[in-house]
Amino acid sequence: MIKILDCTFRDGGYYNKWDFDISLVQKYLHAIDVANIDIIELGFRNFPEDKFLGAFAYTTDIYIDSLNIANHVSVAVMIDASSILNSSFSIDKAINLLFQAKEKSRVDLVRIATHFDCVDQCNGIVKALKKLGYQVALNLMQANTKSNDELSLTAKFVQSWKMLDVLYFADSLGGMDGGDVVRIISALKLNWIGEVGFHAHNNKGLAVSNTLVAIENGATWVDSTILGMGRGAGNAQTENLLLELKKKYQLDYRESALFDLVLSDFTPLQNHFHWGESLLYSLAATHNIHPTYIQEILADNRYSNKEALQAVDFMSSLDASHYNNNLLLKARGNINNKGSWNANNWCLNKEILILGSGESLKIYQEGVIQYIETYQPIVISLNVKHILSKDIIDVYLTSNESKMLAEFDLYAQLNKPIAISRVLLEKVLNRPVTIDKLWDYGLNIKQNTLIIDKSECTLPYELSIGYALSLASIGGAKNISLVGFDGYDRDDIRQTRMNELLDLYNKQSSLPIVSLTPTTYQITQGSIYAKKL
Repeated sequence: MIKILDCTFRDGGYYNKWDFDISLVQKYLHAIDVANIDIIELGFRNFPEDKFLGAFAYTTDIYIDSLNIANHVSVAVMIDASSILNSSFSIDKAINLLFQAKEKSRVDLVRIATHFDCVDQCNGIVKALKKLGYQVALNLMQANTKSNDELSLTAKFVQSWKMLDVLYFADSLGGMDGGDVVRIISALKLNWIGEVGFHAHNNKGLAVSNTLVAIENGATWVDSTILGMGRGAGNAQTENLLLELKKKYQLDYRESALFDLVLSDFTPLQNHFHWGESLLYSLAATHNIHPTYIQEILADNRYSNKEALQAVDFMSSLDASHYNNNLLLKARGNINNKGSWNANNWCLNKEILILGSGESLKIYQEGVIQYIETYQPIVISLNVKHILSKDIIDVYLTSNESKMLAEFDLYAQLNKPIAISRVLLEKVLNRPVTIDKLWDYGLNIKQNTLIIDKSECTLPYELSIGYALSLASIGGAKNISLVGFDGYDRDDIRQTRMNELLDLYNKQSSLPIVSLTPTTYQITQGSIYAKKL
């Protein structure tokens, strides 16, 4: 009998830190009930982490008990084998810290996600969970990278435990086609006599069709998510899969119960987070590149289309099947853009005031204006479109490629100097440019590096603030003040990158930096209202 396991909140949580609005959760649970879905995997069961993650990153029994889940719907959670094996506890202790006896829990099924090289250590995890009374599934990740012999030997080993309820294989890298699905199931069934499950990814747009192939070849457990929400390109779409299964097997699913949920709730989420089939995901799948690399590239506006393709091409020659941020930074490559302008001493012994775009600039706008009028600093704006009058801005600046492309037509209208890398600008526009007051200061990007020279700088990230700090430093400024640099949440990648940049800067420069409006960055703080002594 076919069982549909919807894992929307578990796999979809990679986009929103597993923090789903409770009204959406309740609407989802009602729709699942009416649609007659067999199993819902609500999320992960994790040890605490030193950052904020939503309820579905932990999916505690207390939280599950607060939800209105229909009695006929089975509940699953997933654990990562590596988190258990790498904890400071024994396997039994780790499992008992995370789980209570099944008779006290609404959870029916626990799925263990594991790479093949950890399978031999998962026996103890399965045993501990079975002792507590749970159904247990083992999810083999990146199965398409393994040979038939590796698959069949793994199945034989797992079969010897005589405890496992379901053996899953996952298209983790999204590169499978129907032939791969048939091959893997056939290899597993040589030595595995229990139920087989399949978890598809949609990098090539084949998630639903691959899932149907899996069912045709003996898989009885299959995964899906609402509108395919899931890591990278996402998963087989629950609503589409139900339509196909109802048509082909006359199964009692009511897919129409999900339609309003798809259109009213998950389509806006998709528009915001941009999961789904794309050329980049397809290329990554072809080369066994972990989809998180593509997810990060698509979420990072520093990447032009050309650079995104170049990054994928670079990683295709390496083992990129496991995500490592250092490899992504390396793939970004060095942008070698030497400038023609000598920035030495351009602001000698002057205060530099750098304007960001944080909400604090709007809140303290009048104070900022008074400060500028009183102390006459050289004002650098990182944005062409600014709430402050152009009359009080001395220099415009950007090192962001997206802004170069979007705001180029405004540069010639500024009638103020604009500091920018000409080579980078012409590369972005794909044509020569003429701007009367262009200060051509070069920009290079290299991981963990900050170098400031008279005609160029090298930064760890393409952050305009780093470009501005470099200009102020080489220009001989006596001090740097910031306004409108509010910062982001602690675990936001933009916060991390900014603090890394500041740390590099402070290690090699004695030029003081003070934020005159509230900030969460690691910067000395002052006040726009304080009188200078």
